[in-house]
Amino acid sequence: MTHTYLTITPHDTVISRDNRPFGIGTRMKSLDWPNPSVLSGSVRTMIGKSNDPAFNPDTISLLKDIAVSGPFALYEGQLFFRSPRDIAVRKFDDGKTQVYSIRPKELNKGEGVNMPDESILPAMILDKGEGEDFKPSVIAPLWSYDLMTEWLADPDCNSFIVPDITDSKGTKVLNLPEKDPRVHVGINPEKGLSDEGMLFETIGLDFSIKGNSRGIQVAARLDDQGEYSEFVSNINSYHPFGGKRRLSHWKTVSEQKGWKCPEKVLSKLSKNTGLRMVLATPAIFSGGWLPGWLKKNKGFYEGSPPGSPENICIRLVGACIERWNPLSGWSLEKVGPKPLRRMVSAGSVYFFEVISGEPANLAKTLWLQPVSDIGEDKGQNLLDGFGSALWGAWDFGKKANLVD
Repeated sequence: MTHTYLTITPHDTVISRDNRPFGIGTRMKSLDWPNPSVLSGSVRTMIGKSNDPAFNPDTISLLKDIAVSGPFALYEGQLFFRSPRDIAVRKFDDGKTQVYSIRPKELNKGEGVNMPDESILPAMILDKGEGEDFKPSVIAPLWSYDLMTEWLADPDCNSFIVPDITDSKGTKVLNLPEKDPRVHVGINPEKGLSDEGMLFETIGLDFSIKGNSRGIQVAARLDDQGEYSEFVSNINSYHPFGGKRRLSHWKTVSEQKGWKCPEKVLSKLSKNTGLRMVLATPAIFSGGWLPGWLKKNKGFYEGSPPGSPENICIRLVGACIERWNPLSGWSLEKVGPKPLRRMVSAGSVYFFEVISGEPANLAKTLWLQPVSDIGEDKGQNLLDGFGSALWGAWDFGKKANLVD
């Protein structure tokens, strides 16, 4: 498989969701970070406009077959990912912090919880002590590849130190791009004046960093470009990214740091039967939060993600996720609104026990590869980059004693 890597440098704010229709009091606001469909739609449009502006059906089919991975934050040469949900940080009055891992845990006698299936254990903060309830502190939303490697390679995360969000200088953590609100008016073409009452607002993402001449870039990877491979290998142009046609600079570059599974993680996985799957981009599963590639077997959910090596079988033990996020949009191909779908947010964590196969081999093969379901869309969610996953270890044997 041929990989081609791109960097996208926004030269204006990016709007990753456009609320329609226009009119009095309209407010178009952006998501905190662009969805994979924003990236895949933008890059395929750029390729198509440069090769077949008419976008005939054959061209559309070829463009949709290009596998797109991203968008990921890129800063100082390395990828940044959304912070994982399996961490809690306690900040004391003296300024010191304590990191706690969140892991599936069996309930004590007499305890109960309303889980969707009895085979799934609730994810809880471990080892916080009796009477030690606290409100978790806010952590930085974007973690560097190096910092994420430390977290994924430490099964218990006892020695992990999370950088303070207020001390962020971009080496280990970053904040999400700030929102940039702009007020606009409708212009009467005959008078050349503003129309009365035609007032609307757009809110985009500002990728610049205060006090730093270099802002956040966006990283992407394109696979299986087919007849467009030569064009993709030489991209160096301006093209819109997101809504309102605001320009960004697209450029083909060498591989950035973060696209391959780190050896530190592979080494740890070779000694563990506990496997963590962290979503680096939102995922779309047929079961809502539950991947469709997991099937009930002897009372447990078991299976293997799309593209897994042979003989791999993993069993779901627990999950640490937030509420679902909506995904819709406007289809230029069918000229109409796209159906509403539910996404599992980036940063969500799934905990597995490895039943068969080598977990290190799975992590190496599927690092930043999509794990969304192959459903009625015939795998288009995978090609669009939904559900790109990171993999790590966790100490399954000490935290849960499941038996068949």
